[in-house]
Amino acid sequence: MNSLPLVAILLATYNGSKYVKSQLDSLLSQTYPHIAIYIWDDGSSDNTVSIVKDYIAQNNTPRQIILLENNGTNLGCPGSFYEISRKCAPADYYAFCDQDDIWYPDKIKWAVETLEMQSEKQKPCVYFSAYEYYTDTGTFLHRSPVQKARIELTDVLYYTPASGFVIVFNEAARQQLILNVDPGKELHDRWILRGAACFGSVLYDTRTSAAHIRHAHAVTAEDSTDSSLIRSFFKNEIAGTAMTDSKKYLSHFETTFADRLSKSQKRTLALFTAPNSLFRQIRKLCYPKRLRARLAGEIAIRILFFIGKI
Repeated sequence: MNSLPLVAILLATYNGSKYVKSQLDSLLSQTYPHIAIYIWDDGSSDNTVSIVKDYIAQNNTPRQIILLENNGTNLGCPGSFYEISRKCAPADYYAFCDQDDIWYPDKIKWAVETLEMQSEKQKPCVYFSAYEYYTDTGTFLHRSPVQKARIELTDVLYYTPASGFVIVFNEAARQQLILNVDPGKELHDRWILRGAACFGSVLYDTRTSAAHIRHAHAVTAEDSTDSSLIRSFFKNEIAGTAMTDSKKYLSHFETTFADRLSKSQKRTLALFTAPNSLFRQIRKLCYPKRLRARLAGEIAIRILFFIGKI
């Protein structure tokens, strides 16, 4: 019987035939041996599922690959990640996984070593690491932004310090933040980081454990230039519903965990979820803590407070 902690890798796929082979190869090349790979395909119309089935048939490693039955369901993101979390067999730790990134060999090894040093196993604990950005043609772009050593609630109100594919979390986090509650439509990485920041711990590893493949059509706050970020701000946050949706998700978090939040956490959340008034707008505009890591993003959210968008 294997005495090492078991890690369940939660891989969501959708029309990923161009990338999934490289990702699966990187998972099967992990130096940490005790892993099981659970795959949820979200109704691919290409040959992604055939590729996965070929890997299952040809797998000659001790690592399990399990393709979950989806019954033709398309859940999208984040629903597919929550569904894998519910359908996989119990493990000691769980790792979200995207189909089009590459994991470096020691990624899971480092995560387990760090998580095993935590003594309070009954509390949600989330680990994440630094990573690198590459184009889909293999050109190196840059490393991920350096994050704070201690992640607090204010760091995960309107910002996600870690992308999902570098997150590894314990069984307590799965039980308390996914299985026992309804996460709603909040993105899986922000939801679980916020929960761990409130009720447990978040561990940041400065070592680089994966390569994030940046496709031409994908622009996020972490990998965009300031000018792209500003354009995205006007399109998605001023003209669009991105931030009003975020406020709804924040309210859902507040309601879901109303009986667990501390008084100070309740006060913080109430400031950002209550209906707008001139007094609250001023308080949010003058809030003393940074809410986003990038300066352009921080200015953007203060503008949203000023105009009463959120």
